Amino acid sequence: MPDKVLPMAMLEGMELRRERPDDAEFLKQLFYAVRSPEFGAAGWPEEQTRDFLAIQERMQWTHYDRTYKRLERWIVERNGRSIGRLYLATEPDALRVVEISIMPEDRGRGLGSGLLRSVLEQASAAGLDVVLSVDRGNRAEGLYRRMGFEAVRDEGMKTGMRWRGPAS
Repeated sequence: MPDKVLPMAMLEGMELRRERPDDAEFLKQLFYAVRSPEFGAAGWPEEQTRDFLAIQERMQWTHYDRTYKRLERWIVERNGRSIGRLYLATEPDALRVVEISIMPEDRGRGLGSGLLRSVLEQASAAGLDVVLSVDRGNRAEGLYRRMGFEAVRDEGMKTGMRWRGPAS
């Protein structure tokens, strides 16, 4: 499969490319940058937080591989610099957003919204709904609601959401 195949209309300078083995270090940095603030209040020493999150990252990788048989792993680049990741899985009746992560310093510029809008366009063109799960209290839930997602299921610490495409 080609390295760049998703025709997504994103913000200028943004591009998606397939994840490669040489992205491993960036992905570790991204995981740490996104998840470490959760542990700030715990008062853990930096080394302990890094070790714990390294284990969590490996567990997440294994979970994704086992859970999503048709998982596509994309790296988000802006002006040639890796700034995030987008993981999508095709399910029988929907396209699942498994993860959208953007480096903290690149947030607040509409990049996540642009990615999500592109995913919705792709799903709509394919006649699919889009589903995702969001942690309760995550500010992204507001974005998802503004973009037309509805809460469809209580998943404990997460909320299952669905965007119904035009064909639904």
